[in-house]
Amino acid sequence: MHARQVSKLKYAPNHTTLNLLDFLVPSLVHRARAFSKPVFQRDPSAPKDGPFLHSQIRDQIMARAHARPKVSDSAKNTRNILITQIQKSVESGDLLSALGYWRSLEEHKASVQPDDEGYGLPESTEQKLASLFKSQVQKAHAAPSWDPVIAQDFALRAAIHGSAEALYGLMLVQLQMKRPQETLGLYRQFMASVDSPEIVDDVDDNGLAGLVREGNESNFDHFRVSVLLAAITAHAMTDSFRAAFDTYMSSKLRVSSFRKNLFFQEVNIPSEVVKKAQKYANRLEILALLSKPSALSKHIMNLAHPRTAPVLIRLYQTILDGIHDESDPYLAADRVGLSETRLAAMTEVGWTSFQTGFIRCERKDLAAQLWSDLANLGIQPGVTMWTGLLDVYADLRDSTQSMLTWNMMLRQKIEPDELSYRAMIAVLFDDNKLDEAIQRFQEFRKRFKIHNAPQLTVYNTVLRGLLRSKRILEANQLLSTMLKNGPAPDVVSFNTFLGFYSREKDFSGLATTVNRMSDAKITGDVVTFSTIMTALLQVGERNAPNIILGIMQKQGVQPNVATYTAIIDHLMREQSNENLEASLKLLDKMEQDPVTKPNEVTYTTILTGLYRGRWTDRQRAEEVRGDIVSRMRRFKVAFRLPTYHTLIQAALDSPYPDGYKDALALIQEMEDQGIPRVNNTWYILFKGLERLEQWEAVNEMVRKMWRSQHKPTESLQKVIDRIVRKTS
Repeated sequence: MHARQVSKLKYAPNHTTLNLLDFLVPSLVHRARAFSKPVFQRDPSAPKDGPFLHSQIRDQIMARAHARPKVSDSAKNTRNILITQIQKSVESGDLLSALGYWRSLEEHKASVQPDDEGYGLPESTEQKLASLFKSQVQKAHAAPSWDPVIAQDFALRAAIHGSAEALYGLMLVQLQMKRPQETLGLYRQFMASVDSPEIVDDVDDNGLAGLVREGNESNFDHFRVSVLLAAITAHAMTDSFRAAFDTYMSSKLRVSSFRKNLFFQEVNIPSEVVKKAQKYANRLEILALLSKPSALSKHIMNLAHPRTAPVLIRLYQTILDGIHDESDPYLAADRVGLSETRLAAMTEVGWTSFQTGFIRCERKDLAAQLWSDLANLGIQPGVTMWTGLLDVYADLRDSTQSMLTWNMMLRQKIEPDELSYRAMIAVLFDDNKLDEAIQRFQEFRKRFKIHNAPQLTVYNTVLRGLLRSKRILEANQLLSTMLKNGPAPDVVSFNTFLGFYSREKDFSGLATTVNRMSDAKITGDVVTFSTIMTALLQVGERNAPNIILGIMQKQGVQPNVATYTAIIDHLMREQSNENLEASLKLLDKMEQDPVTKPNEVTYTTILTGLYRGRWTDRQRAEEVRGDIVSRMRRFKVAFRLPTYHTLIQAALDSPYPDGYKDALALIQEMEDQGIPRVNNTWYILFKGLERLEQWEAVNEMVRKMWRSQHKPTESLQKVIDRIVRKTS
């Protein structure tokens, strides 16, 4: 394209956009080769599966299916009679009869062998029987009138089905009778028959990391946590901390303070055993946290705020105590110190995270103290800690402090790595010290000759700095060098250029960048497509969604639900009416294709974007909200608990003065739909209303919570108490 044509394209008016697209779209590129390759190659010499083999397999499957007799009407009638008898016994509080009928139902089910998994006791009835079992088994443990074998069988079966209350009651009785081995035997039988939950990083109300969000999952069986605590207490009775550690870690559950308090209030054992079990449980939480360095780092960053500094300080002190306790240590300062008693160790990443956290809490004194603590422990901070310090000052755009830190690091004979250079170069660019940044980059290039992934992050940082400084020629020259000599640019490198040209409304630059992506055989990602779409929308191109889908198709990218949702999220964060309309058009496309039907997350993304900021008028926001809700109902997409939490938080964060009313409406909608309002629900609501000083509303919601007979956790109760003090 000639220079005169390029200059015309740079600020193209709306009516010339399509001419630009004739140039832009074909240049967007190569079809990803990976999509055309088979997943695996078949050995040509191997015999092919013939129709006869498939016919044999099908016949065997069908023969097995027909071999099992159908359940007769009389058998179904027997089942219904037994269930009715169980329900009546539960309602009258007759546990002995209920367990007898339950045993008969199990024997009947075994004789019939039905295909239907729901042929046994209904879940709701099983839960009620489990509650009755727990309440009565604790009262009558000395001289039970029912068969203990049947009782244990029911408790284990119910726990496996998702209602561990009966098993918990049975374990409490065993603990009360000082039978730790029997307690652990029950726990092992249960764990041998049940799947472990997926690990999910979380934080409980004391700021300690957890791995199962029991507060967020409406279908999570809380008694499963209580069963784990009973097992830990049994280990405490036998002075088996290492065994307790193995039990705790294999469960993949993490215990909140609320659950611990409930358990230790309920268990009827000597106080000295309670204290030991509490000590076990507290230490196991810390061990679980340190066993996952990434979770520890994430957790520390969540606490890295002046408001939560006390919690962060407590966590740090607890870890130090676990290292320094000479009589009963359980933590090591580093991996070298691990032993039979020191079961988890701090890492340099962990120490670095605390350093960063203290500085973000505006407690530089504690960051300095950390270095003294490390010296006392015989640990010399490595390059990771120094780089962490540089990253903090880079975030603060404090190049002076960064340079002091850099020079101090060199004096300590610590060799900076690629990430150290990246942090130093970034802060120099951000502090408008461009020549110094480039000088440091040249030093880096002489020092590191072999190209690797960390090196690429340095190059991408320089590209970003040059473009932000409008040194476009130098940025393009560097990209050319990367394409020729390495490190090979990635999609982030090109997205940096696309973002710059999009902000500048320079469509010639966009097209050139896409061309270079094509030559480098780099397929665009969500950021790529969202950036180009935003640029098109800025010049009034109403057909932008279809254009982008065409570009994706030319690149061999088959958009799925996740891709569409990510693009919609990117568009909604731009907070413009044009991007809103584009999001709705993409939603239309998704709904028309059976393969890409939107899910709950897709719809929630748009709703959350509406609440985020005051970028569209209230009436339009309400119209779109109503439209989205109608679509969800039409396609039978239901709101789940996490969605309600997201929307309630967004409504409370809304800049509209009456935005909080949307949060109240969502709370009422949850009640109408039968969605349980858990501790997190009330916590989000009360904290938001308190911040907005909507005292009348928050007092009414507190009364609503009490009317629902919800029992608040310790952290939620603190919020309620604070609200009461402010309004009394």
